[in-house]
Amino acid sequence: MKMQRMFGIAASLLFAVIVMAVPQFAQAANTAAGVSISNQATVNYTVGTVPQTAVPGNTVTFVVDRVIYLTVTKQSDVSSAPSSTFQAIQFLVSNTSNTAMRFALSPVSKGTNTWDLGASAKIYLDNNSNALYDAGDTLYVDASTFGNIASGATFTVLIVGDIPVGLTNGVAAGYDLLATAVDAGTTNPSTETAGTKAANLNVVMTIFGDAAGSAVGDGARDGKHSASGTFTVTAAGLTVTKTATVYSDPINSVSVNAKAIPGAVITYTVTVTNAAGGANATNVAIADNLNAMITAGNVAFNTAFSDATKTCAANQGSVVSTDGGGTWNCQNGTWNSGTNTLNVSGLNVNAGSDVRIKYQVTIQ
Repeated sequence: MKMQRMFGIAASLLFAVIVMAVPQFAQAANTAAGVSISNQATVNYTVGTVPQTAVPGNTVTFVVDRVIYLTVTKQSDVSSAPSSTFQAIQFLVSNTSNTAMRFALSPVSKGTNTWDLGASAKIYLDNNSNALYDAGDTLYVDASTFGNIASGATFTVLIVGDIPVGLTNGVAAGYDLLATAVDAGTTNPSTETAGTKAANLNVVMTIFGDAAGSAVGDGARDGKHSASGTFTVTAAGLTVTKTATVYSDPINSVSVNAKAIPGAVITYTVTVTNAAGGANATNVAIADNLNAMITAGNVAFNTAFSDATKTCAANQGSVVSTDGGGTWNCQNGTWNSGTNTLNVSGLNVNAGSDVRIKYQVTIQ
């Protein structure tokens, strides 16, 4: 019996600690605002042993007040290449108030950003909840755009914008979605009711119960809430280098002793390197203009290619390696005799790797 009593006391204390640890404003009320609740007390008694007529008391009535809870939760971030348009971060907005509400929404750029979306930043209702901007998504204009949001309902929205050109890999811009409670059927931000309930038992009063959000100045119980998402740039870091070697000359033929004399064949190598940790570069096109050298009569472009690594027929005047120079393949580069430019296209350069092309000219 003593052990049972001690266990009961311990359980009661534990329950009390748990209840005290729960923030009281974190729970949304279930009873709708404006519901009228009435109660009447009745006294029953006897005189001696004789039951007497019950004495009814007065009826006390009050209405349930409006408690405003709203939460914004980031659902997804986005990584995009420079110059990408209509990129989107998704947020979930929840109305956990005990009444229908509207919400004023705004995208807020973090003050620590080195770049942002500028005027392209807009908010859309994510109509199919796929976290992507689609042409059918509804552009947010003001708190009336999405209508009244029922108690307990949620909806998903997007902060959408264009990624500026020229950004480097890994740079990021943070954005808060700030939601402000607005009275249903209006565009007026909600306000708390001043005064005490004791003097206004039958008047619906308003109290804020929201937690602090991520945006600067968004504190607890201010009728607002916010969450933060991030636009991150995923860019390719391409660098181009070009080298020249003497492959052969009319006196030494193919030899390490070949010199750059008239009749010598010069091999050019163009290397396109993509830095590690970035995006793969696709549809890479290399253009090498030889016009100045050719019009000066210094060199002529070789439409065939031959060296120790590969021999290619006429009209295949370049070779390509995609494995760091380990193997070479004939490439139908396009030689434009009008502009004296060699064009090699359709190349892919993965992050952390390079692609190389070689071609030859003959000194005149």
